[in-house]
Amino acid sequence: MPTFFSRRRAAAPRATTRALVLTLAATLFCPLVACDASREVRDDGSAVDVAEALQLEPGVMPLPRAGAELLGQDVSALLPTRFLGEAFDVHAHRATLVRFWTDTCPHCRRSLPALDALLHEFADDGLAGLAVYHPKPPRPVSDDVVSQAAAELGWTGAVAVDADWTSLQAIWLDGDERRAATSFSLLLDADGVVRFVHPGPDLFPSDDDLDAEAARDYATLRHAIGVLLGEGA
Repeated sequence: MPTFFSRRRAAAPRATTRALVLTLAATLFCPLVACDASREVRDDGSAVDVAEALQLEPGVMPLPRAGAELLGQDVSALLPTRFLGEAFDVHAHRATLVRFWTDTCPHCRRSLPALDALLHEFADDGLAGLAVYHPKPPRPVSDDVVSQAAAELGWTGAVAVDADWTSLQAIWLDGDERRAATSFSLLLDADGVVRFVHPGPDLFPSDDDLDAEAARDYATLRHAIGVLLGEGA
């Protein structure tokens, strides 16, 4: 059964094509994260949890499927300094989930509510969230426009504005011209060091086959958050 994060159904021919593409993508993706697609359904026909199917090892930080070159880098000084409301300091939190997003991005509309759910799930353990808005194309934008867009997507964490893409370029785009998306996520520790990367564009929980990659990515990020927050606990 699809969750409210799931995208709407396309016409039957398009859905069939997408299913074939995602099946191929899953075949290519699984070896990279040590998952076994055959375990998504047990022999008795019962469903297997996504995290179980991915064979995520307890206490071990998973590797990102892209953006691994950012791991171990302190990016706190590269984040925007324009905030909506109070200034946000990554060093004041045990872990910070950063998402670069924009209001015209369909992937953000699917993913930001799911990321906000993670903030609430792990809030008592010390997880904070920062949504970095980058308008497309880069241009001046008012706080009211950004605030309204964040509210419409249900984001309750802190919000920063990267109107000219300075942070986006410095952290993400300058590192690799082949980036697939400008909407991506970082998991930072209390020192502002990158511990996990989701290269975008989608991640949200779903048991819909069409959303298989997004669900795997969401489960992997959720596991990474648990590992980081469990360090030194």
